Order: sequence, then structure tokens, then C-alpha cells
Amino acid sequence: MSSADKSDKKVKVSFPRNGANVEYNVGKTLGRGSYAVVKHAVETKSQKSFAIKIFDRLNQDFSAKLLEQEIETMKTLQHPNIVQFIDFYQDKKKAYLLLELVDGGTVLDRILLNDFFSEKDAACVTVDVVNALHFLHNMGVSHRDLKPQNLLYASSDPASPEYNTVKVADFGLASFYGDQSVMSTVCGTAEYLAPEMLDQLQGGGIGYGPEVDVWSLGVCVYGMLCGFAPFYDESRPALFKKIKKGKVTFPAPYWEHVSDGAKDFISRVLVVDPVERFTAGQCLEHEWVRRAGEASAKKLHSSHRAFLLIQKMPVFENIDLACMEMVTTKLKVVKVPQGDLVMRAGEMGDCMYFINAGFVQINVDGKQVDLLHVGDFFGEIALTMSTKRIADAKSLGSVGGLGPLKSEMRPADPVELFQLMRSDFEAVLERYPLLRSRLTKIGQARVENAARRSRSVPEATLKALGVDRDPSPARASVELDDTPPVAHPRRQRPHRREPLRREPQAVE
Repeated sequence: MSSADKSDKKVKVSFPRNGANVEYNVGKTLGRGSYAVVKHAVETKSQKSFAIKIFDRLNQDFSAKLLEQEIETMKTLQHPNIVQFIDFYQDKKKAYLLLELVDGGTVLDRILLNDFFSEKDAACVTVDVVNALHFLHNMGVSHRDLKPQNLLYASSDPASPEYNTVKVADFGLASFYGDQSVMSTVCGTAEYLAPEMLDQLQGGGIGYGPEVDVWSLGVCVYGMLCGFAPFYDESRPALFKKIKKGKVTFPAPYWEHVSDGAKDFISRVLVVDPVERFTAGQCLEHEWVRRAGEASAKKLHSSHRAFLLIQKMPVFENIDLACMEMVTTKLKVVKVPQGDLVMRAGEMGDCMYFINAGFVQINVDGKQVDLLHVGDFFGEIALTMSTKRIADAKSLGSVGGLGPLKSEMRPADPVELFQLMRSDFEAVLERYPLLRSRLTKIGQARVENAARRSRSVPEATLKALGVDRDPSPARASVELDDTPPVAHPRRQRPHRREPLRREPQAVE
């Protein structure tokens, strides 16, 4: 999250507890959703760190019922592979959920940060997640939104004993179920929905059980091992059709060096019939899971990291594997020394960049609006139109984004970028025209935000993208409150990958 984000201004929050108030200093933003933001919090007296999830109760997407359900669920869940509930407080405008702090980032973050991921790493992640699911299901709880974004490493410190521990997070859609009952609410994220939940969505289902979590786990494991999803299509109906068919393949060369044990495990969990699908308990007994420490420690295929990196950009969500292959062949490695500009505001743009290593500072009119790191991207407007850059991008090298102290400890290596030229990308756009419309939408959001923050955005750019420099006051106030800084489109609200939800139905 941007160090320039105004929402990172430190504030104090007090939790009534045992007749007294426990005070917390709330600061850095850790994550953001449509009606909630997760921040770092420090208890004033003990100086212990926590995560605090702050809900906007006035937001139209906020559901008091779902929040109550999340709290009641988390209170019962004490397990080393589940993020722990600490406390809760609410006032007229906000609700505060105090949680155990896990600062190791998502599994995807760790893969991109370390530039190394093996089958052994994937197997160890799977062990922790399966242990969590086995516990949840024994407690009569189904998570219902298992995906890589909700699998978090406990610590970012390599010296910590919990550095490689993975915890399951976000129980906003979790539900209790009974031995004789089934769930019927359609919820979760499209790519990870089980076939029986899609039956509910399409009106032909008879309910579903905790087996949906095991299916979602299978999708996660598949993606960890090869860098792309087992089922993908730019059309949601077509995607759902593939999921319901459930045909899983292991295409070469990406699966050539993955063990038969891993493939067998995936084949046992990605089974259309939930009755035939492995339970969490059976997953624990599978040879690949039981012997996770013996799995291959060799780095996965050469395109693995590049696939994951470009999919961080919403343009490439659910896109064809052949398209990703085509894009990765056109990426060029560029190294920029610390302090040098990667791109300059006012110059004509002809390429975009993905950050492979290091930090990049984004400035508009000389003011920092974002701090980008591994997995982030910028400059994508240039892929579809010839226009002037709207921001400076400055290399901070390999350690500059960690603060002055870390920067002084050792010389910084250059920031390493993957460059994608517009001239090279034209061939991709001709073959996959959907990408052009997706890029245009991202460009519109980026430029619209920049136009509200700076008068230096060229009129020609605004006109080309159909953007008003001065939107109506009501619209501007809403978007400015809810939209992160200009230089980070993958976090902008119109293009965030949203969970698929329906209004809760009666449990049968």
C-alpha cells in the first residue's frame, strides 16, 4: 500500500474491556476491500502488534449479518493454521475486528518476493491448509472462499520459527453446518467455485457441503505448481461450464517435472462428484501430503514466476494459457540503478513495466503517490495508445523501499523490471482483442484519478480515454475516499477481482 496513502495517518482506537479502555495506535494499511480496510495496530501499553479490520458500516455493501457471522465463527476457531480472533468493537459509523497479526504476505507474494518456488514448497503449504480445513470441518465450519489471497504466511522474518507457517484468513463467508443439513448460499470467488455450488447458482442444485473447500484447495494447489489455473476462460459462463465438466489436464512442458504424487493428489480433490472427492481427512493421509518434506526442492518451470507476475494485472485474469505464453516471450529484462528514472512525466510512452525485483517510487508533480514493489506494474496505458506519461517512476533499487536504515546497511542493486513494448504487444492484441478493452478501462481509471490530483495531465490523454477532468463533486468525493493512489491500478475499485455473492438463502 502506498506510503503516501492519506488513510495511513496514525489514529487511536479504544476497545472497552473489563471496565476499562484498551487503546491501540492504528497506522499502516495492510489490505483493502470494498467496505473494509485492514491496518496494523499496536496496543499502547504492551506494544504488541495486531491486525485491525475496520468496516465502514455506512457503506451500502456492508452487511451486519455477515460480520456477526464472521465474528461468531472465528471465536470458536483456535488452531495454529487459522488467523486468530482477538476482540471486537463498534460505534455508529465503524466496526473494528482485532485479529492476530500475520505479516508474511500471501503465498503468491512469497513466491514473487523470493524468486524461487518448488514442489516441496507447494506441498508444505498444502499440509498447513489441509490441517486447517480438517479442523474446520470437524468443527462443522466451511470456509467457502478459499483462494491464494486468503492463504497467509505467519511471518516475514526468515529467522522466525513461523516463517514457513501458513494460516487461513478471512472468514467473512464462512458458515456453520450440521450433520443433517446442507448449505445453499452461493458465495466465493468465481475461479474457485466447486461444481455443486454452480448448480445452486444456476438453479438446479440440492445444496452443498464442506467438500467445496477441498475443491477450492485443489484449484489453489494446481496454480501453485504451474502458475495458471486448471479452468480458465474470459467468459464467465464458459468458465463455469469448464468447471462443471471438471476435466483436469497437466500440459507439457509445465508439468513435466512435477511428481506423479502431486498430480494424483490434484486428481483426487478436483473431482466433480463431491461424494467421490477426497475429504480433508483423506487429504491428510495422501502420500504426497504425508511426505511433503521429501518432495522435489528443484525450482518449478522457467515461466512459472512470469505467469504469476503478469496475472497480478487484472487484464490477464482468466485469460487463455496460449495468451500468457505469448506475452511472456515478449518480456525484456531491464535494470535501472537506484535514483534513476524509469519513466518521466511528459514523455511519450511506448511500453509498460512489471517489477521483478526491488522498489519503484511513483511521483505526480513531485509528490510521491505510491511505492511499488515486486509483483506491481505501471505504465500500462502506453500499451494501447500513444500518449504522454502522467507520472515519474523512480528506481529505489533493491532496498530503497525498506526505509533509510535498511538502505544504508548495504549498497542497493538496481531495480529489475520486465518491460513490455507496445510494438511487441500489438500482435497479442490482434490475436486477443479482449485485452484492448480491458486495458482501456484500467487506463480510464488511472487517468481519472490522476486528473483529480494534478492539472498536469494532458487534455489529449483525457479526451482519448473519455475522462472528465472535473467530475461532479458528489462523484469525486466518493471515489477519492474509496480509491487508492493513481499509480496502483490493480487495487483500484472498478478492477478489483470481486467475490461472487448472492443474498443469503435459507439453509435447508
